[in-house]
Amino acid sequence: MTKTFGPGVAAEPCVALRRILLCAFVLSFCAAASYADISGQNVLVLVNSNSPTSRYIAKLYRQYHPDVPAEQVLYLPNMNNCSGPDASAADEIITRETYNQCIATPVRQFLLDVNHPERITQIMVIVTTAGMPYRIEDTSFPNVIYPAGSVANDVISHESSVDAASVESELTCLWYCDYGSNSFQKRNRMINPYQGYRASPIDLFARQPPGTKQMRWTIAISHLATLGVEHPFMEGILLPLRYGTTDRRFNAGDMYLTARLDGPKQQGQSAIFAVRKMLERAKRASNPAVGINPAQAVAVFDDAPNTALSSVFTDENRVFNIDGSANYWIYQANASQPPSAPTILIKDDYIAGFSDMTSASVDYSALNVSSMCLADDTCVMLDRRPNRRTTQQDLDDCAISDPNRIGEQLIVLLAAYGTNGDEGSSKTYLLNGGPTGEALFNLTNGAVFTSFESFNAVTMFSDAVTYQAKIVDFVSIGGSGAIGHSFEPQPDAAIDNEFLFYNLLADNDGDGAADLTFIEAAFSAIPYISWSEVVIGDPLMRIAYGAGGKAWNPVLGDINIDGIVNIKDVRDFKKAQDGSLYSTDPECFDSYNDLADLNNDGKINIKDVRILKSAM
Repeated sequence: MTKTFGPGVAAEPCVALRRILLCAFVLSFCAAASYADISGQNVLVLVNSNSPTSRYIAKLYRQYHPDVPAEQVLYLPNMNNCSGPDASAADEIITRETYNQCIATPVRQFLLDVNHPERITQIMVIVTTAGMPYRIEDTSFPNVIYPAGSVANDVISHESSVDAASVESELTCLWYCDYGSNSFQKRNRMINPYQGYRASPIDLFARQPPGTKQMRWTIAISHLATLGVEHPFMEGILLPLRYGTTDRRFNAGDMYLTARLDGPKQQGQSAIFAVRKMLERAKRASNPAVGINPAQAVAVFDDAPNTALSSVFTDENRVFNIDGSANYWIYQANASQPPSAPTILIKDDYIAGFSDMTSASVDYSALNVSSMCLADDTCVMLDRRPNRRTTQQDLDDCAISDPNRIGEQLIVLLAAYGTNGDEGSSKTYLLNGGPTGEALFNLTNGAVFTSFESFNAVTMFSDAVTYQAKIVDFVSIGGSGAIGHSFEPQPDAAIDNEFLFYNLLADNDGDGAADLTFIEAAFSAIPYISWSEVVIGDPLMRIAYGAGGKAWNPVLGDINIDGIVNIKDVRDFKKAQDGSLYSTDPECFDSYNDLADLNNDGKINIKDVRILKSAM
């Protein structure tokens, strides 16, 4: 029996979360279920010494995560500031030589400090901050990365020679890329050894000092090579006439999970105001007293069946890290990590993701709604309607027809084709795709976004002209995190949303919170490292299930973030008065408070006093 949501739109019956859990994982997962959550103790924060924004965000992040030790904030000199009064998209780019000298080498030295031998195994997450460049230009092809853009044909035509990368993706393989006696060197991309794992926290994987394992880099056969997609590099023994490798040594514990604290800003402005919003939303999403409410949270696969890219997406969506006979891996202490993968897995990410998460057998020509496995009553949509984009109205119509849905329906996860879809979306569809020009969706705290758009992270500047929509647009409408591409990634590098959706929301142990952090969920879905991808948002966000509510946005003048403007805010304002983000006076910098900077100009002065008075 199905439930009907509007004319001609059917949905499978809701599927109970923990019933699926018992069927699928009771033997394999329970043995490995005891682990310590990654926390601030496992985080290294990187700061551009030349960027007041970067320095301030590091301070701000430690306010939200006091367990990040002060000594695990590393200040790096001699780089451009890409988030300040004189900054532009050109400042987001760094040369390979500067990356090695100013970022990779000092980070390695920090981690190898003989006075702190614990760092090698304790640090699992590296956070970069706005103000740091994040796009490493190619050494041979200047148009692979240029300000706010990328030439796709340069990657397609020269993929085996391209060595461009995002700073964040390069930092994941710090010990195995362009360093050491058996380095990966500047080759174009590596198989991510964490992709495809479910319910498997990163701290389960053994972490060993660098140089203790002899890596064997080879080219994994790609099976399909449409659109000029060439073979990626993989570690292990390549079997004749097979499509993967065996006897692998490059383990998820050998990499770092990386995230960037950055967001939308106009050119010449600071990103701190966007980062504050992301951090506050992440805090609320992680707080059981707020969290997300499954009865109003919706995860959407907005497919585009009529676009030529839909068939490409099916063909190119391959998972090298797990064997073709499996749908995902779950960590087991008595099994080799990573397991051999002599064949590769190929499946349509949107359709297979929906089916795996809901156990639903559906008519993919319709909009289908079902309860997501391991997230209680969270609604999951797979929209396969030709030339039709999923909208807020679809969410609201389902709620009207389903007595189990309550309150305003809010996006918690969104995967879309964007401008590459069959809906005729403009590149501002997230910002003004609603029926009267408003935001496309209403979002909950903790909302995360991906899109099948090659150029969605070529800049963090909201006013820079780009070919496609920007992941920072999602932050502008209330998002807490996103994954994007800093240059043309090729179709097989598209984010595997099946693993992202599942791992961001799954609560296997039933404690009311997701088992994995945002950064673990993100990297379980990223096919390649040493490549184009960048994750923005608080890596330590861990979705909790609670009362829920719409994504937080600041109330003008609410300096203590209690939801009202009163005398308490006046007191906090006075503490910050005369503070300046860009001052060379340490006292002025230290007293600066972004929440008291009501006109977002980096200074707290009489102009802000007038705004505060008008807000009371």
